[in-house]
Order: sequence, then structure tokens, then C-alpha cells
Amino acid sequence: MTTSYSVKSGDNLWNIVKSQFGLTNSTDIANTVNKVAKANNIQNKNLIFAGQKLNLDIGLTVEKTTEPEAAEPQAKQDTGTNPITQQAQTAANERIGFNNITTHEDLDKLAASSVSIFSSDVKTDEQKQQAYTAYSEQLLKEYYDLNGDGKVTTEEFGKKETEGSVNALNIQGQKLDQDVITDIETNPEQQTLLNFYDTNKDGKISREEYAKGLASLDMQPMYNEELNQTLSERSGNLFARNLDMNADGIISAQELAFFNQNADEMDGKADGVITNAGESGMFSAITGMNANNPEINRVVNKYLGGETLTADEQKILEESTTTIRTNMKKAAGLDEE
Repeated sequence: MTTSYSVKSGDNLWNIVKSQFGLTNSTDIANTVNKVAKANNIQNKNLIFAGQKLNLDIGLTVEKTTEPEAAEPQAKQDTGTNPITQQAQTAANERIGFNNITTHEDLDKLAASSVSIFSSDVKTDEQKQQAYTAYSEQLLKEYYDLNGDGKVTTEEFGKKETEGSVNALNIQGQKLDQDVITDIETNPEQQTLLNFYDTNKDGKISREEYAKGLASLDMQPMYNEELNQTLSERSGNLFARNLDMNADGIISAQELAFFNQNADEMDGKADGVITNAGESGMFSAITGMNANNPEINRVVNKYLGGETLTADEQKILEESTTTIRTNMKKAAGLDEE
């Protein structure tokens, strides 16, 4: 028996243990599955992923039973590599790919993106929930778990959201600024503006000249790294903080599945097709921008706009987080846990 095993597509813990330990009796297999799961910190024995490394050197000497082989437990059939889970995992990896933004074209693709997380096997609400959870598990594992320890803190979640947001804002800002500069440089009717910005009179406007010209008008270019960083950190951290329903500092698969399920339902279809528009709408709801209370709405928008909050406004923001968490727990059926 090898001391480690790399999970392949179609694998499940039951069959891995059965083949790697040479077991035939269901009781032996079930007991060993539990020990392998514990040794590898696997919380859900039915949820493993292709490429995952399993440590099988668990110090076991498996004593095979002589009893007649019992029927294999039903849980064996409900593995992390069944069609429902496989489709959800594939969709999550596809979704992660859309976040690799390096150009403005990538931003356009992200804006128009959607992923389908339901396989043809999804028929019941329970199977839908399984897909939402598997999709969320994969996102947490492959995208948000920065240190690879199997759990995602609100700090990790917020950092990853910040990275994506600041990158998008910077690319979008560069494009918008360049569009304005190009229009001024090429449009004869903009000669007055060209003369204003083009301080070295070479017929072109550099980014530095454009920024200085705007500054003299008490304005800022769209591409502002410092401001974009601030805006991104605030939105990312607020999103993570509010999504952490039980306030334990960890974003769980259940919590992220609630987000994804509701993002799917934004278009009223709940068909397993999660669009970028649906995610954006759900993000707004969780950060509190859709709050019915005008004062909360004002404070949240002020905060996300990079402005400094007063002490009273900071309290309103904290109260908003508490209210959102409470409402989400109730909606997710977690309020009685």
C-alpha cells in the first residue's frame, strides 16, 4: 500500500480505501474511511476533489473481519464525485477563471459571465442544495483559502475580494481615462482642453499631465491606485464581515452557499445558472446597500465611497451588520443552531 494517494476524477473515499488497503468487508472499509478522513482533516467524507493529496500513512493495521460482507452503506453512493457534485465543482473552477482579469476585455467577459452549477441529475431541492454547497466548497478551497489550511477566515475572504476589486477598478479606470485623453487628442473641437492638459506642447496628453490638470480643477482621474485600494478594501471586508452569519471569523460553505443560492434566484428562475449580475445584486444586498432604512443606506454608501464615518455613523454600520447577519441566518434556517 502506498502512503499517499492523489485523488482522480471519479474517485471517492470508499473505493480509494477499498483498493489501497485491499479490503473487501464493508465494516472494515467504513471504519477505515473514518480514520482516513480524520487523518486528512476531511469534514465531509462525501466531498473530495480531483488533485487532492491523501495521506494514507495512518499507522493502521487493518484486521479484516470474518463476518459475511454487509451491504455497503448508502452514503457510499452519495460521493463528492457524483454527477451533481462534479458539475458544481467544474462550474466553480470556471467561475474562478473569469476572475483572472488582466485586460479590459477580461472585465467585459466577467460582466457578461454565467456558470451553470446544476447537472441533469438535479431534480429535488435537496439535490439543488447539494450543488450549491459543492460549488461553494470548491470556491472556498481553490480561490479563497489563501494558506491552504482547509478553512477560510473573514480576513482571507476579504483579502481575496479586495484583490479582485482593486484590479478591476484600476483596469477600468485606465481605460476610461485613456478614452477621455484620446478623445481630446483626436477631436478638433477639443483644442481648448488639449491646450489646457498638454503642458509640454507636444500634441499629446500624458497620464501625468492629465492627472495634474484634473488636480488643478480639484478632480481626480478614474485611475487612482490609492483610492481604488481603499474602496476595494472597504467593500471586500464589509462583504466578508456581513456574510459571516455566526460571527465566528470563518466563512463556511453553508454561508457561501446561501449567497450563491440567492444569487441564482436573483433572476427569479433558480435554475442553477449563476450570473455575474446575480452575484452583484446579492453583493449589494449583503453589504447593506439595498437596506430599506434610508439612514443605513446613506451610511453604507458613504463608507463604501471611501469617506470617513463619524462615531455615530460607525455604530449604524455595525448595527447594519448585525441586522444583516440575523436576517440571513433566519433565511438560511441557521438561526436555531
